Amino acid sequence: MRVPSEEPAQRVYLASDDFDDPPPPFRTGAAGLVRLDDQGDFELEERVRISANSLHAMVGHGIVDRLNALGLEGTLGGGAPVLFRPALVEDARSVLYAADRQTYGAQYEFIVAREEGAPPTEYRVAVHNREYQVTLVRLVDVFQRASRHGEAVWIAL
Repeated sequence: MRVPSEEPAQRVYLASDDFDDPPPPFRTGAAGLVRLDDQGDFELEERVRISANSLHAMVGHGIVDRLNALGLEGTLGGGAPVLFRPALVEDARSVLYAADRQTYGAQYEFIVAREEGAPPTEYRVAVHNREYQVTLVRLVDVFQRASRHGEAVWIAL
């Protein structure tokens, strides 16, 4: 009995020119501080834009899963802002700080989405480590500031 071989997938890579404004299914995100006014209403102050390269690297490296395991006010990955209460800020900062060490000495490539067809299409990101490291440092800075001032942080991915 002969088993038909699977047709190789067509691969579509995220181009570096598209990091900040990617075509679907690639996505971007943002993060910042949560500000409360005198009436108790809150405002989301954006401090970091998260490129498609960095967002998909965070997903592929399991950083998003580790952050979601902290007991957040929602689930990261759906596009909506998710709150990190002041009690969770230092734990989240530690996760992001440790993530930086995963980027050294290797090349990473992750499948973002797969469409069936003839041939199937895989949407991939070949992680640009330097850009990802800069994003992680910026995120750590936001969490560090929030930790020092007892503030909350939000991330939308």
